[in-house]
Amino acid sequence: MKKIFAWPGIGSLLVDSISARDLPMVQGCVLAIVTMFLLVHFLVDMLYTHLDPRIRYG
Repeated sequence: MKKIFAWPGIGSLLVDSISARDLPMVQGCVLAIVTMFLLVHFLVDMLYTHLDPRIRYG
């Protein structure tokens, strides 16, 4: 597994949890990954509206 600054990441936690069959931890990791994914996409959409005034939502 990859480690940044010798810190294990959420990916290694997810793999370890799957191998240990720790379903609540797997659900929590998946929820955290999906939440980060949606937050980044929402922020990018909001950034588009500030950078290009021709784009309007609604």
